[in-house]
This record gives sequence, structure tokens and C-alpha cells, in this order.
Amino acid sequence: MPGITFNFWSVIILLGGAQGLFISFYLLTKSENRDANKWLAFLLVAISLHLFEYGADISGIALMYPFLLASTYPLLFCLGPFYYIYCHYLLDKNYEVTIKSLLHFVPALLVLFMMMPFYTMPANQKINFILNLETNGNLAIPAEQLAFMAIHVLQTVIYVYTAYKFIAKKEEELKEFSSNVLVVKNISWLNNFSLYFGIYLLLYFLLVLALTFLNSYQFEMDYIMLLITSFSLYAIGYSAFQSPEIFRSFPDLEYSRLAPSISTPHTELKSSIRIQEIKEKLLQYMETDKPYLKSDLKISELADSLSVPYYQLSQLINDEFLVNFYDFINKYRIEDAKKLLLQEGSNYKILAIAYEVGFNSKATFNRVFKKFTDLTPSQFKEKFSLPLSSREVSG
Repeated sequence: MPGITFNFWSVIILLGGAQGLFISFYLLTKSENRDANKWLAFLLVAISLHLFEYGADISGIALMYPFLLASTYPLLFCLGPFYYIYCHYLLDKNYEVTIKSLLHFVPALLVLFMMMPFYTMPANQKINFILNLETNGNLAIPAEQLAFMAIHVLQTVIYVYTAYKFIAKKEEELKEFSSNVLVVKNISWLNNFSLYFGIYLLLYFLLVLALTFLNSYQFEMDYIMLLITSFSLYAIGYSAFQSPEIFRSFPDLEYSRLAPSISTPHTELKSSIRIQEIKEKLLQYMETDKPYLKSDLKISELADSLSVPYYQLSQLINDEFLVNFYDFINKYRIEDAKKLLLQEGSNYKILAIAYEVGFNSKATFNRVFKKFTDLTPSQFKEKFSLPLSSREVSG
């Protein structure tokens, strides 16, 4: 029986697992947004334990302690449900896990039940079973395991796709209600998490195809997939300490109280005179009072200032300006930023300008600025701060 050996791959994978457990503990100790963070912690623990088991496999530890062999396999069928529930807790204040929600974990229980004969094997018999699958450094994968792997991919794709659609829906609803740029940052976090899942699933699917047609398995086939999983945990850990707000309650999550009303048909603005009246009132208020400078301005606040029902204001912005509330407000912020960037003798730094016009961070300011101008703030300043004669020559 081979002894315990650690190589580059096993060390990185084991460290990734340790990082995941550390982040899980960090999330569980946070007092804010406990429900959502609890389910994210469950997800990270499941991934971490699977990485530990895999690191034990390739280093030979699992053959020294046979109870580790395939011990975390049922947890793979919990990844999709954990992520799905996490997204719902994070974006829906009214979401609760019920007895019915536990049906999400039936596949994991079925896999656990079907693997019980292997789990209950005596240690020597279990080791011999694994060693007998090995030929010239390759493992022959039983058809049952291939079926499990294919089902895992299909199940997780369904959950991640459903969660992604839910995130997109909530993002659109939130942008109709709030101008807070932290919303986009937090939504981007979830979208990045979905991307990690997508890459993992693609590689896992390619692994299933390779095993199906090659009918043999080498540990190297898993290395890329598991390294990406490990580095994803490193990225989550970095995010946890660089941007801890993404693990708190979403700003303006109370929009859920208004979002259904905004999307529900109300009395329409049928009168063109009434439409023009509100539009002129809105434009004048935006120019004189500059409400967009408030970083977390909500449509309900703007509507109250104009003495207009919020759903009518939302409808007017959508129909007359062809944008959502979030983009409508940010357009004003960017126009103010342009003026400050080109102001003669100004000593404003870009970060100061970002805060001045209502943004919460330089990165978000850069991203939104480029969306409206196709240039970063620095590029815009460099291009348009040139003397007129220089621009004419360069043109």
C-alpha cells in the first residue's frame, strides 16, 4: 500500500479546504444577516470537506484512513440547494426555509442511502475495492458513479440557472427602486459566484464526458477543476475582508415591500398634460435640488419630494426616459462628474469626485462612468482637458 505523499496539487487543494472552513467560521460569527450567511457557510463547508477528502485521496491519507474514501460524495448534491437558498435569503426578506424546503435535499439523502453498502464495508475490503479498480495508474470508474456524476451536473445546473434568473429579476426590481451603487456591487458578487459555479460545472461535465469515452480515470483529470474550486474559495476569502459589506444585509432590501407594487399595473398616466407636468417638475427638481447627490436615494423619497405616487414616477421614468430609476439617477451623477473633471484649476482627485457626486467607491464610479461615456474618468479628463487647438490637430 502506498504511503502518504504531498505534492503541489494536494497542498493547494488542502489549503483551499482550510480557507473555506475559515471563511465559514467567519460568516457564522457575524451578527448581521445571519440566515443568509448561515446557508453560505453550509455551502462553503460542503465544498471544503470535499476538497479535504480529495486532498486525502491523492496524498494517500484516505488509504490510511479508509472511512474518508468517498465520504463527502453525497454533499455534492447539496451544493445547488445551498446556493439556491442562500440567494433567496439574501435577496428576499420574506423568504423562510420550511419543511417543504427540505425536499431540495432528497437527492443527497438518496445518494447517501445508495452508497451505504460501500460506507459500511470493512476497512480492508474497502481498500481492496479501490485498489482493484486501479490499473497502471488509472482507475476504472464504475457505471453507477458515472451516473451519479452526470446527475450531479444536471441537478446543479438547474439550481444555479434558477438562482441566476432569480438574481437577475431582483436586480431589475431593485434598480427600479434604488440608486444605491452598492446594490450593483453586491449583485456583482452573486453573479461572480454564479460564474464560479458555471466554470466548475463545465469542467465537471467535461470530466464526465472524458470518463464516459475513455473509461478510465487519472487524478490529473480533476486537478484543474479542483484548483479552480480552491482559488474560488481564496477569492471569497479575499472578498470577505476587502469588501465585508457583501456579507451583510443588502442595502435597500426593504424595496421588496414596494417592488411588487411597482410591477403591478396601477392607474396609468393617461393624460399627456399630466405626463408633461410631472416630467417638467422632475427635471426642474433634479437641476435645482440635485437629489442624486444622495448616494442611497430611493424612488419613494424622490416621489415624496415631488408629491407624486412612486409607481407613477417609476412609470414616467421608464416610458419617457427609457431607463430604470438607477440609470436615470446615475446619468445625472456622471454629468456632474464630467463638469468636475474638466473644471479649470480643480485639484479634485477621482475618488473625491466619486464621493462628491453620490458614488460609494472609485471602482463603481469607474464602471458606471465608462458605461455612459465609453471612457474611464482618467481617459475622459485626458481627452477633453486638452486645449481646443490641440484637439483640432489630433482630430
